[in-house]
Amino acid sequence: MDELEPDPEELLPRWQAGRLDEASLYAEVADPMRQAARWGIRYITSSDPDTQDVEDVVYVAFCELRRKDPAGISSVIGLAKAIARKRGQDQGRKIVRRREQVYESIENLVETGATEFSDELVRAAAEDEELYLTAKDCLDRLPEEHRDLVAHTIMGPETLSDWALRKGKTHQAASKQKRKAIEAIRRCIKAKRSDETTGREVAS
Repeated sequence: MDELEPDPEELLPRWQAGRLDEASLYAEVADPMRQAARWGIRYITSSDPDTQDVEDVVYVAFCELRRKDPAGISSVIGLAKAIARKRGQDQGRKIVRRREQVYESIENLVETGATEFSDELVRAAAEDEELYLTAKDCLDRLPEEHRDLVAHTIMGPETLSDWALRKGKTHQAASKQKRKAIEAIRRCIKAKRSDETTGREVAS
């Protein structure tokens, strides 16, 4: 069982004593959680998971792990993997539901021979494209190394550990850079959307 998997020496005592900061905790559990997340998604979808889906699961699972009380935990790594596996299964179910909705939409169009698309579908597609362009613009605004980090470890198949090794960095430093890059993109997207909303209100 994952819960019985041994932790690196002193990991659990450090967390229980309040001497384990968030970055250090993430550095220890990220790869095991990523492995468990892949397993959870694959278990439900029967296909290799998308890298972004895995990273989304790891983020959610790590946030859940941080909220746990370490006093009653027997293995940090075991608990981290158990959470990531469960959240991976949740993500897998979401992926399956999305596939079913897409297939259903296609089947409906084929069955009816429809040549027109509903306003809702057109609007959703336009919003997806707008979000993609906004995110791409925000990515382009990042420092070069942060862009490379996002492009290879989030948009590409490279693991954070491999990227850190290639760049001659510690896993902890790379993890910190990744969080900063993601937060910068989120702030940028939020600011752009706020500006667009304000602009529409002024125009109206």
